[in-house]
Amino acid sequence: MQIFTQFEAQMRAVHSGHHPVTGLTIGFQSRLLSAAAGLGETCDYVFLRAGEVQPEFVAQRPEWWACLRGGLRMSAPGRGSLLAGGGELFAPATGVPIQVRATVDTILVRTVAQGAAAAQVLLPGGAHRCTLGEVGADDPEAMTGASPGGVAALPSPSGMRPGFVQLDDAGGDWAQRLRAHGLRWALCYRGAAGLYWHQPEAPAADEAAFLQPGALYVPDANETCRLDVLIPGTALLCCFGPPDERGNENEGRNENEGRNGQAARCAGLLGRERASKPPLMAA
Repeated sequence: MQIFTQFEAQMRAVHSGHHPVTGLTIGFQSRLLSAAAGLGETCDYVFLRAGEVQPEFVAQRPEWWACLRGGLRMSAPGRGSLLAGGGELFAPATGVPIQVRATVDTILVRTVAQGAAAAQVLLPGGAHRCTLGEVGADDPEAMTGASPGGVAALPSPSGMRPGFVQLDDAGGDWAQRLRAHGLRWALCYRGAAGLYWHQPEAPAADEAAFLQPGALYVPDANETCRLDVLIPGTALLCCFGPPDERGNENEGRNENEGRNGQAARCAGLLGRERASKPPLMAA
């Protein structure tokens, strides 16, 4: 299990005069998931102030953005414009110059594929496609096809498949349902959850971590894990791929490799009783 937190992420302010248009150069950016994690993509929090503009942005690799709060306007001469608001996903078309403007204060999660053979982005069903890219809304029915036992997975095409998932007490074993959908990683952006996991050779030795907004976990293929919802309305932003797509590619990698200010593993203890305080407002 790998745990990455916003508290230990590498933060930076990007200056547009020193970076090519292929990068997002506006806002204050926090690298939550680095390329050294070995998942094939990076993940950044981007905090934007109302009115911030990048006159030209060009996506060179498949990437997707999740708007947690606020709104963005993307436009290009002769290609029209589109808006992406809170709870929506956007996959910019590669090679197309677009202008990006924050219409209000905005919190964005940006995920970029790494490598020349990067997989395509597949947004949830019902996404709207245009010349600037593809925009899709939060799909509350996205997880209804997964059985609580994790044995009846939905079809899993190749590529990165982002999605918002709201956890509830009636959802059965959420960790197994997410695994059945081919979970690569999950970022908590609202509420709180308890994450428990163990290796197959030590089923009685549970390790645990507390997931709150800004915490991202990456399950290992050979681990058994469980999610306990601590606050009603807890929600995750997930990146899916084909089940077991990662296989054992992390085997042999030092657990501290490429930490660079991030937490690679977490074995803290966590009480199993539910929290009684009101929901956190993170998105």
